Amino acid sequence: MTELDVIKTILNNITYRGDEVKGIGDDCAVFKVGDSYLTVTSDMMFRSTHFPDILTPFQIGMRVVTATVSDIAAMCAKPLGILISMGLPKVERGFLLDLIQGIDHGCKRYSCPLVGGDTDKAKELTLCGTALGITDNPVYRGGKVGEDIMLTYNVGRVYCALEILRMRDRGEISRETFHNLWEEYPDIMKKLLEPTARVKEGLLLNRYVGSCCDISDGLKKELFYIGNFEISSKKLLRAIPKDVIEFCDRFQIDPIHAALNSGEEFELLFTTRR
Repeated sequence: MTELDVIKTILNNITYRGDEVKGIGDDCAVFKVGDSYLTVTSDMMFRSTHFPDILTPFQIGMRVVTATVSDIAAMCAKPLGILISMGLPKVERGFLLDLIQGIDHGCKRYSCPLVGGDTDKAKELTLCGTALGITDNPVYRGGKVGEDIMLTYNVGRVYCALEILRMRDRGEISRETFHNLWEEYPDIMKKLLEPTARVKEGLLLNRYVGSCCDISDGLKKELFYIGNFEISSKKLLRAIPKDVIEFCDRFQIDPIHAALNSGEEFELLFTTRR
């Protein structure tokens, strides 16, 4: 089953509904609290599937905060706090300290304090972030025909960075070439190692957008999620940076494919009324 199949199965079999304004199906659940709206999101990550082996413990800690807070940004809300639960295998104290320092750095970066969580033993490193946000105007998915589609920044670098790792794992490039590519394309590698949640941008966009989501599953899927939209290759090329075009040309990759399938970019995809 795909992730979407699992979500559909959950939706079709959960019958109890509470007083939430927005439930399953968007970047956050939304609750009315007084004159404001509380946004809540949760994101689970496993070492084997979410954290490339080149990530340091510090970068892993940063990443779980960034990925979770990005959903708050997608609602154009302000982060209030984050809870992080840890499933820990046997790890060295130094690894754990670096991981915690990465989490702390991420919390400071997004003004989102760590307010709780849980710890337990696990076969592999497992991190689950739950973030809370607040807004007086939550922005949902659901763009309308006639609205313009926009991005906070360009896309495609994460796909290229992961392709470098895939070429290494397939034995297509030597260790020396791997490190050379890392140095040749620093912005591509940085996008993978140190992504940014667009919290400030989300807050600025709050009053001006019709819909919004963050790019965690790739632009192609997010265009479908936000309103079953398509985008022309000509327009998409404007959102692809020069280093991605150069990398794709060098390794015979379609840059449009790279841009559409570059997941965990954490840029905001939004629509605006003309």
